[in-house]
Amino acid sequence: MNNEKYINAYVEVLTGVMQDAIIKNVSFQANANISEDIIKEQSEQITKLQVMVANINQNNDEENSKNEKTIESLNQTINDLNNVKNDYESIKHRVHHLDVFRNELIKEREEHKKTRDNYENVIKELNEKIDYLQLTPAKRKKVDDAKVTKVETKDIDTFQEATSMITKDGGSF
Repeated sequence: MNNEKYINAYVEVLTGVMQDAIIKNVSFQANANISEDIIKEQSEQITKLQVMVANINQNNDEENSKNEKTIESLNQTINDLNNVKNDYESIKHRVHHLDVFRNELIKEREEHKKTRDNYENVIKELNEKIDYLQLTPAKRKKVDDAKVTKVETKDIDTFQEATSMITKDGGSF
């Protein structure tokens, strides 16, 4: 009986070990199949994502290229505008100098005109003196008498103006 018990125990243990081995084998195969399916799905997903990343990188490269061209264009425009600004400032400065020169020229013309008018008056007075001195003494006396009459008339007019001014302002002390 001992032998029988041993065989029975042996068979039971062997059956248990076989069942465990079969269950583990089936479980491992099921896990392997599921893992393969998951790996395939993940590989496909990775491939799709890699394609998407490549497309995004390409689009980014194109956008970067466009942006760089736009930046270069804007920098060129800024340089052009700075040149125009510098030209404008230079011209503005020149115009200011031109205005100053013109104003000085106008002042000089006015001074020249005043000087010329003064010289013309002096020349006129000297010509009158020359004419007066070229007259005969009798004619000189007539001219002197006419001047005295004009001076007296002028003095009377000046006196009347002064009197009217005194009356207007209320008198003088």
